[in-house]
Amino acid sequence: MKIIKTIPPSTPMGMPMMDASAVTRKWLDIDYTPDNPHPARKLDIYLPEIGDGPFPTLICMHGGAFVGGTKDDHQVAGFVDGVAYGFAVVSVEQRLCGAIIGDNGAPTGEWSKEGRFPYPLHDFKAAIRFLKVNAAKWKLDPTRFAVAGDSAGGWHSIMAAATANQPAMYDESLGFADVDDSVGACLDWFGCGDLMMEAEFNANAGPTIVMPNGMEVPRHVFEDVFMGLKCVDYPGLSRFAAPETWITPDLPPVLLQHGAADDIVTVECSRQIAAHIADVCGEGRVTYDEFPDYTHGDDRFYDDANLERVFKWLSEKLG
Repeated sequence: MKIIKTIPPSTPMGMPMMDASAVTRKWLDIDYTPDNPHPARKLDIYLPEIGDGPFPTLICMHGGAFVGGTKDDHQVAGFVDGVAYGFAVVSVEQRLCGAIIGDNGAPTGEWSKEGRFPYPLHDFKAAIRFLKVNAAKWKLDPTRFAVAGDSAGGWHSIMAAATANQPAMYDESLGFADVDDSVGACLDWFGCGDLMMEAEFNANAGPTIVMPNGMEVPRHVFEDVFMGLKCVDYPGLSRFAAPETWITPDLPPVLLQHGAADDIVTVECSRQIAAHIADVCGEGRVTYDEFPDYTHGDDRFYDDANLERVFKWLSEKLG
């Protein structure tokens, strides 16, 4: 049931935004690392219109090739529609490898280093810990948390689920260091996986890419931007950032959905993750939906039929 609308972009290069005015119970721009604040570390909380909770909670991360997107753009609209299915939904912002703008207002060709791996993942996991500690304040059920994301946000969701409580993927300086950051389920929409494979895919895909608004822009290998190096030249480091590396039998149930016609994130990312989860955890731990003609961010991911399937699956897995 779609209740969240989208607002068309106001500029040719703009991103469509989310119109969440239909949700009256919400808290915006909450600082989730209060003892170590950063302008990017904010989150928004949306609750169902009725009920006292505690509500099962979907914690989501937007896409944007690791360099763009916001917690209130159109990419998270399908997740925020979860309030119509009885879920609280939290949309998280994190540090990004955004383009550095020069004094003349034009991009310099350089990218922000503060959004490089693994810092944004540390942010996302810090948000999970913050929400567990403060769950009662916003009527959330900390025993029924799930993570979700699309595209680059899909990478964050599967990585957060797979690296729960892993010291190598844990930044204590962001607060609540003694809090368990595991979750009960993971939803990954057309997300990145093996960054070296994805970097090769994008490097060979041509010099330009067509944006959702129809504009053609130069194609960058954003996996290299995110890692701060050429992934194909450093396979060991690239594999360290691959979800498959971190999958253990403790992984929660995962739902992967991907379109075979995706020309931005190769469908092989999701195929490989699904196969590896089945090998390590058993086939019952992963549900993989592949849609033959869906493109990246295809509108059909957000239609009522798919949202019904997604939130039914999440309800079953969270209990």
